[in-house]
Amino acid sequence: MATEQGICKNCGSLLMVNSSDELCECIFCDCVFPSAEAIEIFKNPDGVEFPNLPQPKREGKVTRHTVTPVFDDVVEKAVRVDKAVNKEAKVEKLYELSPDDVKTPKKVKMIVYLATAACLLIVLGISIPLCVIRSNHAKGIEKNIARCITDSGMKVSTEVDGGYATGYKISGQTNKKLELVSSEDVEKAQVLSAFESYCAIRGEEYGYSSSDSAHYYSGVVLTVYAPNGRFTIEGNKEGVSEENVELFVPETEESESET
Repeated sequence: MATEQGICKNCGSLLMVNSSDELCECIFCDCVFPSAEAIEIFKNPDGVEFPNLPQPKREGKVTRHTVTPVFDDVVEKAVRVDKAVNKEAKVEKLYELSPDDVKTPKKVKMIVYLATAACLLIVLGISIPLCVIRSNHAKGIEKNIARCITDSGMKVSTEVDGGYATGYKISGQTNKKLELVSSEDVEKAQVLSAFESYCAIRGEEYGYSSSDSAHYYSGVVLTVYAPNGRFTIEGNKEGVSEENVELFVPETEESESET
């Protein structure tokens, strides 16, 4: 038994036929004819005409004569490839998850809500008392702020407008920052005097002794805004002097003084 190439005598399609089989069948037009004839047409196709006639319908039990085409049917192959690709895509899609597919258990949600609420309560429980304490101390310092200004000899207003002081500002969690606005030029000695006086007033309010420089001086900052510049002094554990007073003069004023 040998497989040879043949040609359909009806439609001219190229076939692979078994030379040992008496008959062959074209898979394209259903023409049944001798295998030897298909092989012969392939060997000598010159002058052969292919009528391409419709083949009679065969009824009842029909014996199929197996014939292998030389080339795979393009459409059939494309369908198989498409099915394989779609199958892979569907398999991948089965593993796709969206936020809607994952539902958080009620118990986990409740734990998250309770933990968040507890954190907020802790923050509020700490911050509110601290704010109240800081506010109370600030009010105590403000009662004596005039003493600080008088000791320094600076022209700073202590009037309050709309609940806010116009000439000074106390800030910081432990009221370590004081800002003064002078209507006249000031000197470094005046800034140092105001700083010493404020540290004394704050120390009395918080119960700090001048010997405890870590609490009495350290971290306390005084800033004075005056026509002749901005003065800043910050306390430290070793104490302070006029050398610690820094002066910043705007460029416009510096250029005018140079001319």
